[in-house]
Amino acid sequence: MEEIRMSKINRHTEYALEQLSTKVKLEEREIGIFISRDCIVTETYTGKTYKYRAYNYITGETKYIGYKKEAIGSKEYEDLLTKIADYKFYNISYPESGEKLIEYIFNKVFENFGFNKRHEQIELSKHMYIVMTQKAISLSDVAVGLGKTHAYLVAAIAYQICGYREVEAETITHPIIISTSSKRLQNAIVRDYLPEISNMLMAHGIIDEEITAVIRKGRSNYICDLRLRNYVNCLDPQKKNSREYEVLKKALDSNHADLENIVGISRYDRQRINVIAGHCSSCPKGKTCSYIRYLKILNAPHYNFQVTNHNYMIADILKRSREEKSLLPRHHIVICDEAHKLIEVYSDMQTVVLSKYKIFSLIKRIKPQSENNKRFKKMNQLCNSIIENTQHLFNEDLHITVENHQDESTKYGLQDSTLLLRQFSRIKKNLQQLVLTVPDYNRKEQIAFEKLGDIVDCILSEDSIRWVEMEQTRVLIKAIPKKIHQMLGQDIFKEDVAVLLTSGTLSVGGDFSYTKSMLGIEHIKRVNEMYKVSPFNYYQNTLLYQANDLPYPNPNDGQYIKAIADRILTLTQASYGHALVLFTSYEMMSKVYGLLKNEQVPFPLFILSKGKNSVLQTYRKSKNGVLLACGGMWEGVNLTGDLLSHLIIVKLPFPVPDPITEYKKEELDEDDLFKEEILIPQMLTKLKQGYGRAVRTETDTAVISILDIRANGRYKDAVRKALPNCRVTHNIKEITSFIQVKKSPEYFL
Repeated sequence: MEEIRMSKINRHTEYALEQLSTKVKLEEREIGIFISRDCIVTETYTGKTYKYRAYNYITGETKYIGYKKEAIGSKEYEDLLTKIADYKFYNISYPESGEKLIEYIFNKVFENFGFNKRHEQIELSKHMYIVMTQKAISLSDVAVGLGKTHAYLVAAIAYQICGYREVEAETITHPIIISTSSKRLQNAIVRDYLPEISNMLMAHGIIDEEITAVIRKGRSNYICDLRLRNYVNCLDPQKKNSREYEVLKKALDSNHADLENIVGISRYDRQRINVIAGHCSSCPKGKTCSYIRYLKILNAPHYNFQVTNHNYMIADILKRSREEKSLLPRHHIVICDEAHKLIEVYSDMQTVVLSKYKIFSLIKRIKPQSENNKRFKKMNQLCNSIIENTQHLFNEDLHITVENHQDESTKYGLQDSTLLLRQFSRIKKNLQQLVLTVPDYNRKEQIAFEKLGDIVDCILSEDSIRWVEMEQTRVLIKAIPKKIHQMLGQDIFKEDVAVLLTSGTLSVGGDFSYTKSMLGIEHIKRVNEMYKVSPFNYYQNTLLYQANDLPYPNPNDGQYIKAIADRILTLTQASYGHALVLFTSYEMMSKVYGLLKNEQVPFPLFILSKGKNSVLQTYRKSKNGVLLACGGMWEGVNLTGDLLSHLIIVKLPFPVPDPITEYKKEELDEDDLFKEEILIPQMLTKLKQGYGRAVRTETDTAVISILDIRANGRYKDAVRKALPNCRVTHNIKEITSFIQVKKSPEYFL
């Protein structure tokens, strides 16, 4: 269970004693037994009795408490704490306001533990605290290296300590929700950041109890007791892997609810024993279920923080809006880190998906095996009609759409929407009639068909954007509401909840207009903005190379592809390998890789194709390799140190035309306006994400090369403004000189 245990008495006395010893002379046998706020209680054994004294370890003020013939036990510490709380020098040294407390924590507490003081970080934390007290909205674009995680955690802790002076006391007792897009950050917050901050604050007496936190995740991450027992009972010990079998048997008696605690079983095993949707409500083991009991523990009010992912947080919001049972406890503050992912996650959750498999699997569940009465005969006729229309729709009409598709997008616009909608209308009519024939005792099937009907309604609606996608060999029809951004704004940004969004790519040079538009909050007045640049010295540690002699980008031009491959070869030789080459198209990446492979690049050459994540590990081990990548490598992957010393961006990452961007273009009705408000901000946001791969720490040094001549022409000013201030060159020889100056001899081995 991911949590930090609570304690009632703060025994972290080492720092307080050290500070006190510089102000007063302590007796030889005087030891600290506990601290509270700025006071410490000491115990001295005289040889016959135990003396007790209270000190303010910051001012040196003291008062004798008394003596005992026997040492006081921990059960009596509470009485002592009550007593010293009435002393005049108790709790006089720490600021009472949240903003002053934040300054104290960063300037005094953190500095005593070796942290660097950053005024920009303190200003950011205070901004976040004010937003919390005002139940407002914060958009914080914070570059790498400033320490935004510490900033929002300190702001949240200060709110829980001091916020009651500025808001309703009831809201202070509610947990603070932290949502991120990566498990890595969630684990770091709960296992590293909060325990470290907790220990420092307890050492200073600012808090008496450890900060508590818990990770929240979807039901599939937990064990279903019933499924586990049924699965183990069905296994043949002679055929099942013996190690996995023993792990599963032990799990029966472990009472573990979290699958993460079950180590040593396969993914297949996990899928056979996890909790699945729809089973809990009718489960006969509900009252004794480990998962249900665990959920009650997770929702307990004593946790200071509930840490989760964007999907889970949004699912909770949507359940509340439908007045269903919530997933998270009541709360008044939500902090979204990695918030640039929020729009994508919300859009994915509001996208409806229809496949031939989904329709056929439902039909199979209710299609009668015989026609021995009128109802069954009618059901069979309707099922057969749905099957026929579905086959025609997916096997013929939609394949025409996919085959005629020419660009790089994975979203295919519908070629003949009139014909397709007519087919959908027939399917919808059959579904409506079929639901009426399904017996009441098949209530699950009735509900499933009603939900299928809702999906078809969404696809048919004039208020939806429709498209087709290919998933391996399967054709999928998808639809999303046209007003998705307004829906997001209404669902997430409630009047009684402070919402803090932070990331390194929420603005374009401090302009948040695009992000506010995408979040549906461009007209909300309670939005507060904060833009912070990185403290890293980019001018000294990076060099920006911009090509000015390459052909205009055209992935269908063989000469352009050849020129790009030749330039990548020259650039990687200038940096002695150590390169990541980012593409916007898998097809173009594959073509360039083929040319480079024939040229025999003098460094290990890798291509990160879809689903080939193991290549990344091989690249890391190479130390000086050249990796060609696309998609997810534009963000979220850290390649620190000299491994990545040359980032090459082949094309400016403009969004590929698809039905969604086409709708936005039609809505604005002006090409120039569409470029200014949608295309260019999207491109610059992704460019910043890609650029951020190069420098992850204060000591990283790297060359960033942009091969798109538009970055040196029409979009020159926008690109330069979006990126950190650094030296610029068009001369490849300067890359070699930069690398030779900045890198140690080991780099060139």
